[in-house]
Amino acid sequence: MSEFRAAILAASVAALCAGMTAPSFAASAPAAAAPAAVAIPEPAAALRATAPPHADPSRTYAQPTDALLQGDLDWLVREARREAAQGDRNSMWPVLIVADDLMSGRTAEARAALEAAPGGLQGGIADVLEPFVLAAEGHVDQGVERVDQVGDSLPAPLPDVERALVFESAGRLNEAAAVYSQMLDTLDLTPPRQGEPQSLDDVTRSLNATRVTHAVYRAALVQHRLGHVAEARRLYGIVAQFAPRSADVERNLALLDSGQPPLEPPLDARRATGRWMLFVSDFLATSDNLQRALTQATPEKGLTSPTGALFLQLGIIMDPDANDWRLAAANQLIDGGGLDGAQRVIDQMPVTSVFAPDADIVRAAIALQRKDDSAAVGAAEHAEAAAGQRWSVIASAADVYRQTGHSAEAIASFTHALGLATDPKDRADILGYRAYAHRFNGEYAAATADMRAALALDQGEDTRMLYVSILMDDPAAWHDGIQMARQLFAEQPDSVLRLNALGYALIQRPEGLEEGYRLLWRGFSNGQTDYAVVDSLGWAYYEYGAFDQARALCERARDLSIADPNAEVLDHLGDIYWRLNRRDDARTSWRAALDARPDLPRRANLTQKIAHGLTTPAPRTQHLPQVNLPQGPSQRDTL
Repeated sequence: MSEFRAAILAASVAALCAGMTAPSFAASAPAAAAPAAVAIPEPAAALRATAPPHADPSRTYAQPTDALLQGDLDWLVREARREAAQGDRNSMWPVLIVADDLMSGRTAEARAALEAAPGGLQGGIADVLEPFVLAAEGHVDQGVERVDQVGDSLPAPLPDVERALVFESAGRLNEAAAVYSQMLDTLDLTPPRQGEPQSLDDVTRSLNATRVTHAVYRAALVQHRLGHVAEARRLYGIVAQFAPRSADVERNLALLDSGQPPLEPPLDARRATGRWMLFVSDFLATSDNLQRALTQATPEKGLTSPTGALFLQLGIIMDPDANDWRLAAANQLIDGGGLDGAQRVIDQMPVTSVFAPDADIVRAAIALQRKDDSAAVGAAEHAEAAAGQRWSVIASAADVYRQTGHSAEAIASFTHALGLATDPKDRADILGYRAYAHRFNGEYAAATADMRAALALDQGEDTRMLYVSILMDDPAAWHDGIQMARQLFAEQPDSVLRLNALGYALIQRPEGLEEGYRLLWRGFSNGQTDYAVVDSLGWAYYEYGAFDQARALCERARDLSIADPNAEVLDHLGDIYWRLNRRDDARTSWRAALDARPDLPRRANLTQKIAHGLTTPAPRTQHLPQVNLPQGPSQRDTL
């Protein structure tokens, strides 16, 4: 990471984390049973419903995060009560106990749990949750005062959101509207730019985008309920700038025009607590992920932010109408490898929800991870049938068809989506998706034609980056791709992403190898945790016949992409192992590449290599160009 980018991220972390230490799970052995004299109440019904089907009451997990991956809040609540009864002071146990008590209507017990939490009523857990306990007790004004006591230690707009949610919980909408209006006066409502951030303001907007979007949406809902049509429409419009094509915004605008109330029911104390937990979950996840970026930690399988995941899962249980967040929770579990948990979370989506087609796309993603292509296609077909005019859902279904080898269906559905879109940027996006599907099938000329059409509609960074990616594989269009890659790099020469796009495109041809090698070394010095640039430099070493150095880098790239294995990285590593006479390791890596769903030309090539090995001559060993950097990959085997 460059010093400039590190400084930006460090400033962002400092701004986000000021005044709050994120609670965390500590890995712990399964608890012994609580003393017989301690009565442990059953979790609330909604929490009991999160248990796996036919779950053994005596089930246990090696550590609490394993239960989170399964979406098993029932076990976590039971564990929290058992551990708390034995004096365990883990700061997450009170969060679970307070949530359970509020859901069960036990407000006195919720208060007692806060008093027993680390720091008591003056501690961080009470700072986060006591305003909503007070609201549940009927002390709404005291709840707002409790928010004020904490001050603005959380990043904007969280303090105002918390105040307004407390008012919403009691139906005091005019007061909530006043708080939201005050919030909007001080909030940066500029949507984040497309592509990479180029300044501290860009980074801050990207980090804040989710919470700003949801905060403005809450303000729009309150204005909608109050019958303030013009202001509600204005606020929904702001939300649409941050989150285009949002199904709930589009439906609420239609309801607003017909004089009907919003989709979502009004908040009571329990639902308001759930909504607040969702905002907190975003804050915690952002903070945890930024800390990982700053420390350049190697990715691991599992949840990247267990505390964020806990608040997210509790939030959608406490407010079951938060179905957009339910999609996020399921996708988070998919990314962490908790497929069964993701399945149970997404299956709680009502079939009447505006997000029901999106839920089917999530089901397809789960099926793809399980290698159940038939179920994935079925879910995608169901989503497409229910999508109506939502071209984004149809395009998502098309991508499922692509991944499962149904190329004709994929192209047809992308074409269907293209016929529904009218905005030039939307049409460019769909053409880009269809171009990728053509390239996946080895149809390089058709892919290039779609990308040229996309570029004619939109010259944004994302479209141009995809243009480079598509054209570098087309022998007839490689030079045009290089020209675009040079233009992108000239615009932002400190961008590792753009540098890698140019460098990797260059090394596809012998005439570009030396220039690409030098560029990729520069990118590697600034992006040692970016698996793409690490793999690209490794492949440049391979093309120079420097197989030991190539191995060190491509093994590092494999480890960096372990959470989402990349077929190209694994294919490269297999070739390197073969040149090093590690034939068994080569075939193991090629088989892993096949499992990662490569494009059809690569799949055919991998199948041949697994059967017969590499039959092409090895790249001849060449003198490596001099690069003015202090250390080479041959010294980086321990990275």
